[in-house]
Amino acid sequence: MKTLNYSDHTLIQQKISLLRDKKTPPSLFARTIYELSLMLCTFATYDIAVKSVSVTTPLAKTKGVRLESQPILIPILRAGLGMVEGFQTLLPDAPVGHVGVERDHKTLKPRFYYYKTPPLKSRDVWVLDPMLATGGSLDFTLTKLKEHKPQTLRALSIIAAPEGIKLLEKKHGDVVLYTTVVDKKLNQKGYILPGLGDAGDRIFNT
Repeated sequence: MKTLNYSDHTLIQQKISLLRDKKTPPSLFARTIYELSLMLCTFATYDIAVKSVSVTTPLAKTKGVRLESQPILIPILRAGLGMVEGFQTLLPDAPVGHVGVERDHKTLKPRFYYYKTPPLKSRDVWVLDPMLATGGSLDFTLTKLKEHKPQTLRALSIIAAPEGIKLLEKKHGDVVLYTTVVDKKLNQKGYILPGLGDAGDRIFNT
């Protein structure tokens, strides 16, 4: 598995600091998730497939490009919903599916509760999940999506833990992971340190 980590980007460092601060209000927290999602989408679309087109400017004809197709976005409910708007700002015609997976806080294992996506066969599929902690939810989701034979799979997270990355490297070597920062470790309860708390709770003020 290939991991692309953009934590050395100054603007990302500033925005991650906002997310970490427990005093950041929910509205600003959600806005910052949106902004980081915009940046992740920009990074992830660097090598997206395009086709050549002819464009007429006010002065002349020139060559341009258009996207061949847009990836299918799959946010993992519910925190992944906070990333969708940022990606759809740049990819407004991208189809969106949903996978519901929650962590059992006693066992730290994923518990599946919802699945609905467009047809995935031979499509590029991007999974959105702000927090890659143990990797259980993302592993479960990727495994389920692979049953539908997508062409490629990418995972996009705001913060990732080494333990989660290690699990994905072991079980999903064909997936590319994009993240804005890799944190130090997980604590005994499976939360990322230093982390930013529960992204879903902070996005939705619950």
